[in-house]
Amino acid sequence: MSEDVRKSPIKTANREKALNSLLESLTISDAAQKCGLNEKTLRRFLADAEFQKEFRAARRVIFEQNIVRLQSLHAGAVAALERNLNCENPSSEIRAAQIVIEASRKDFETLDILERLEILENEYKK
Repeated sequence: MSEDVRKSPIKTANREKALNSLLESLTISDAAQKCGLNEKTLRRFLADAEFQKEFRAARRVIFEQNIVRLQSLHAGAVAALERNLNCENPSSEIRAAQIVIEASRKDFETLDILERLEILENEYKK
């Protein structure tokens, strides 16, 4: 495929629709239905290195936004634990607090690993 065809407004719009649908869908089939493109087209996009790079970058942005949202709940989760340390039946609230705290910890570790990996990849490219 020539670069001119790939960058045509229609192709660019289709790639954008495909990217958004893939980000919002659990399967390629679902994404194809959402954006009105053929499943083979989405698979072809996913095989393209440039599209893969855009897709990974977009997923990372979403992931990081969700981490920020989750971390914003962390203080409330700690407060829930404090409020319910000596309560008679706080199990649901405490379980939710535990989930938030554990997920925040794991997400922080994941971000740290991703940052380290990015540094290593950049050093390897040099």
